[in-house]
Amino acid sequence: MGRGLGVCLGTLLALSPELGTPASAPPPRRAGLASLLGPAAGLAASVQWIRVHAALDEGRPALALARAQLALELDPGATHGWLSLARHQGLYLASVTREPDPERRARWLEAALQGLERGEELARQPAQLALTRGLLLVEHASREAGEQTPWPGGRETLLAAAVEAFSRSAQLGHPEGALLSERAAALGRTD
Repeated sequence: MGRGLGVCLGTLLALSPELGTPASAPPPRRAGLASLLGPAAGLAASVQWIRVHAALDEGRPALALARAQLALELDPGATHGWLSLARHQGLYLASVTREPDPERRARWLEAALQGLERGEELARQPAQLALTRGLLLVEHASREAGEQTPWPGGRETLLAAAVEAFSRSAQLGHPEGALLSERAAALGRTD
């Protein structure tokens, strides 16, 4: 597993309210963990995702994110893993009901987007990750005034990034990517 994943997920862990301060260095790398387990790595990753959800149910987000990191190290090609993590960060943790601080919501969204970009390099279905990146961007661009996520360039920048993400998903073969790209562009023109 590359250093980039460790840095990305280390940043995610640093954003957890249980940890408080940003990490100064990425978490230690487990060299070849998936290769050590061979064909059992996928099964071990599946068990780890069950443990991720259990930690979330227990209200322990830092533990859940640490377990998610391990699951993605075990099976970096698991599209569902990248999607689950990004949706949790970009929708739940970046929601106004969960996080009243707008700057922290923006950091959670940024973490989700970075994770999806990194996942595109590793996942078996990168088009789905690009599409989800676009959906998260549109979601945040469409929120009501009191729930908006502060973003450099505001709503227009979020929508422009969504157009790019949907176009990328189309390039990667997602059948709905081009249509969603056009719709996101139209949302930007209605301002």
